[in-house]
Amino acid sequence: MLEIILIHSPLVGPSSLMPTADILKAQGIKCATPSPLRPHAPPPSWQDWPVRLKGAIPDMASPIIVGHSMGGLLAARMAADLHAAGMICLDARMPPKSGPTPPVEPEFHDFLRTLPLTDGHLPPWQDWWEVDVFEGTDISDDRRKAALSDIPSLPLDWFDDAFDMPDWSGVRKGFVRTSHTFIDEARSAEADGWPVVRLKGTHMHPATHPEETAQAIIKCCADMQIS
Repeated sequence: MLEIILIHSPLVGPSSLMPTADILKAQGIKCATPSPLRPHAPPPSWQDWPVRLKGAIPDMASPIIVGHSMGGLLAARMAADLHAAGMICLDARMPPKSGPTPPVEPEFHDFLRTLPLTDGHLPPWQDWWEVDVFEGTDISDDRRKAALSDIPSLPLDWFDDAFDMPDWSGVRKGFVRTSHTFIDEARSAEADGWPVVRLKGTHMHPATHPEETAQAIIKCCADMQIS
C-alpha cells in the first residue's frame, strides 16, 4: 500500500493540500499533511523548518514525499532524512543536489523586496500577484476560504536564510506539473530521467482539482515503480 506525505510550501498552509489528501485517503492510501505551523505562533525559520517538519511527520514504513511549490525543496530534504521510497516535486522548484539551499532564487528575492511591508512583514501570499490565484477555476467559496485560511505572515528577512541539503541522489524521483509556471522545471526533470506527469491547470491545482491531482500523484508513483 502506498504511503504518501504531502508537504506544503511555507508560503501557504496544509489546507492547500488537504483536498488532495482526502482523495488519496478515500482510495485506501495512507496519507498525511504534516506542518510545523501552529496557530498564534510565529512560523519557524527556513533553517529550522525541516527539523520542525520532521517532528510532525507520522511514522510510516516507506513513504513517498510529495512537495508542492517551495515544498519541493523540503521534500528532497525529508526524503534524504527519512530514507523515503521516493520523492515527487508537485509543481515545484528543482532541488539542488546538495549544499546550502535558500527558500527562493535571487531573482524572486528581488521581487519580494518590491512588495509593501507592514512592520517588516510581507502581505499574504495570495496578495502578491496582479491576478487572483484561483482565476479560471470553479473552486467553491468554502474550499477557497479553507485553502487560504492558514497562510502565514512571513517577514521579509525570513527569506535571507538557508539550510544545508544532504545528498538525496539515491532517492527515486518524479515530477507532477500542474501549471505553466514550472514548464522549465518539468523539462529539466525529464532530461534527468525523472518520470513526469503533466496536467493542464493552475499552481493551486491540489486545492481546486484534488481528484486530478491525486490521480497524477498515483500515476507518478507507478511510473517510478513504487506501489
